[in-house]
Amino acid sequence: LRFLSYVTPYFNPSNVGSWTFTLGAFLHYFTYELCHRVGVAASLELLKDKNPAVAKELIRVEPSQDFAVIPPHEIVVFLDVLLPLCQQALYSKNGHVGRAGEASMVYLSQIDPIRVTPPFVDFATRALDYSAVNLAH
Repeated sequence: LRFLSYVTPYFNPSNVGSWTFTLGAFLHYFTYELCHRVGVAASLELLKDKNPAVAKELIRVEPSQDFAVIPPHEIVVFLDVLLPLCQQALYSKNGHVGRAGEASMVYLSQIDPIRVTPPFVDFATRALDYSAVNLAH
């Protein structure tokens, strides 16, 4: 999380440089992998409930799966840090970074739609307001 706080200024839409594409790719893949890990952990928990013998064998064969669970309070912290970065990436002058921001918002919405969607809808509504036409996005 400390690293994300260091790179936050570089996600400003007007901050364009050779690092812009790399940061957009980082945001995309980081949120993708976070979403993937949350999905793997949830499926393993479901497997433990439905078929404990198969889950035990899976953990025996692939022990790293047993450590995939991220505590819910840490997921909230990740979402709170990543959401502003995704919102800033949406307005990047680099089209690839803008699309990476869009994909990242989708991934975060899949993790916790109740926490991510309302702030995003508020953000989008303000951006589409007629008074926002003169604002720099």
